[in-house]
Amino acid sequence: MEPVARFFRKFIPTVLLTLLGALILTNGALTYLVSRSIVKPLYALKSAAGQIREGDLDRPVHMRRQDEIGQLGTAFEEMRVRLKDSIGARLELEQNRKELLASISHDLKTPITAIQGCVECLRDGIADSEEKRRKYVDMIAGKTSDMNRMIEELLLYSTLDIGKLPFRFETLDAAAYVKQVVEELDLHPRMGRVRLEWHNGAGRPLFIQADREKLHRALLNVVDNSLKHMDRQPAILRFDLFEEDGGLAAIRIADNGSGIPAAAMPHVFDQFYRAESARRTDAGSSGLGLAIVKQIVEEHGGTVEAISEADAGTAIVMRFPVVRGEPSEEGERE
Repeated sequence: MEPVARFFRKFIPTVLLTLLGALILTNGALTYLVSRSIVKPLYALKSAAGQIREGDLDRPVHMRRQDEIGQLGTAFEEMRVRLKDSIGARLELEQNRKELLASISHDLKTPITAIQGCVECLRDGIADSEEKRRKYVDMIAGKTSDMNRMIEELLLYSTLDIGKLPFRFETLDAAAYVKQVVEELDLHPRMGRVRLEWHNGAGRPLFIQADREKLHRALLNVVDNSLKHMDRQPAILRFDLFEEDGGLAAIRIADNGSGIPAAAMPHVFDQFYRAESARRTDAGSSGLGLAIVKQIVEEHGGTVEAISEADAGTAIVMRFPVVRGEPSEEGERE
């Protein structure tokens, strides 16, 4: 027993120290793994939260793992993106409001200044003949009409923008409807210098769900926009109807005017946007015509596109989903 006792007395301390060292190493390894897999990601989330608190929403949170910590990181990243989008939308809305006020002020100032000048001429006796007085009165009436038209378009645009304008949809034969609009335009005095052309390129009857009045307004707004850029003779305005892939009825209105500058093309459907060439001649224009067209077409579930070439003309293409059936009774949708 003596040799055995001596053996244990000699090696037990070594064994205990070895076990203690192994325990310490194991504990350190576990601590490192826990820190790397749990604590470190939590610190990363804490840091990201601090950045968001300071207004920095541009630093993404990436956690390439599938456990609960990874799910937490994914949810946090989704929150960051939504918050950034929300703030961006709010800032864009605020900028649009500022531009709206600036545009309204600018566009109303011109006719108001002209009216004020006419009134002063009448008051000061500068209009010393019946012919001059009539001239100033007619100018006041014209500028008042311009202001009234701008205010009406602004009201229509605002009502469309907030979704408060009711639409009364019915099934329309697109060809018959567009042909009727062309025939009405052909009788209008302002179209006297314009040659209207109509071509039905659809191989079959195309029916669409549309609000007659609103679609009529959209078509006339496109015509108004074309007239502003048609400065050559003969002035030609062509209406085409054709079917596109995907079950779409396309209405294209093309002119042979001066076209829209390439730099202006991305903005033609923006509110209050006018190309410089149009600004020189747009007396009484609100700058909302094509923006209203876009809203009306989108309310119909369609899309609108502008195609233009310098000195060759502009085409506005409106696309609507084709529906089955015959012309039907109208139905309202708000």
